[in-house]
Amino acid sequence: MNFITFAEKLGIDREAAIKVYRLFDGGYFESLYYSKPPILHKLREWPRKYLSKKLVLIRNIQLNQAFEALIWADIIAIYGMSSKLIDRPFKYDILEKNVEYVYEEIKKYSLSNNFTDYPMALSLDFVKVDFSPFINDLTNKRREEMKASDSEIINDIAYDSKLMEEIKVKYPWAKNVKRENAVRAFQLSERVNEFVDYVIPYIYYLAASKTLHFDYTLISNMISDTIKIVEEEGSKAIKEQEVSSEYQRKVRELFQLIITTLNYF
Repeated sequence: MNFITFAEKLGIDREAAIKVYRLFDGGYFESLYYSKPPILHKLREWPRKYLSKKLVLIRNIQLNQAFEALIWADIIAIYGMSSKLIDRPFKYDILEKNVEYVYEEIKKYSLSNNFTDYPMALSLDFVKVDFSPFINDLTNKRREEMKASDSEIINDIAYDSKLMEEIKVKYPWAKNVKRENAVRAFQLSERVNEFVDYVIPYIYYLAASKTLHFDYTLISNMISDTIKIVEEEGSKAIKEQEVSSEYQRKVRELFQLIITTLNYF
């Protein structure tokens, strides 16, 4: 089931659903579903994807309904994914808190940009709609990610980075670097520090995914708070070498894997 079908089942105008879907690039569900590992990294700047000057285009009740449906679909899919992975239920009130937070951020953004009109929360009836297709899609993506090789994921991050594009422009030999050797290329390019700074946030979310730390944290916290917790604990694992959880041990393990690979030559 895609968002358009989902919106129609809620009684939302199809054209309004299509317009909102296109304006906000399919919401966070689409970003997560089509992202390469670690997919949770797409949540890092939550809820910035909704904070756009495109908000001024949400001018009628149909578009407002479609926009709220997009936010709810994203939030339920994310919490449903975590709930399924750790086999623990989540409470409806945590979903409401997230929705309220998103609308508060929309209000702040809109007022700071002098928007006279901006989307506000309505009362949509979600009881009659099955969210399981969205939840199952994200759950399956995470399970695939958890089985994937750490080294392969990190090399993919390096290979697909803007830094790698810049290296290829400056160093002719870099054009022949294979994906599986992407991290090592940075040692030869003398841009090691830039690469390490770039890859560290990805380490946090890869470790949080593989240890399910993100999910256990999320189930009783808002998305924004979960992101803060993951990054703060991850930062302590690297900068202060704090290792008081499986998650922090995984962060250290991934960081050491990168350093060892960089020191290969």
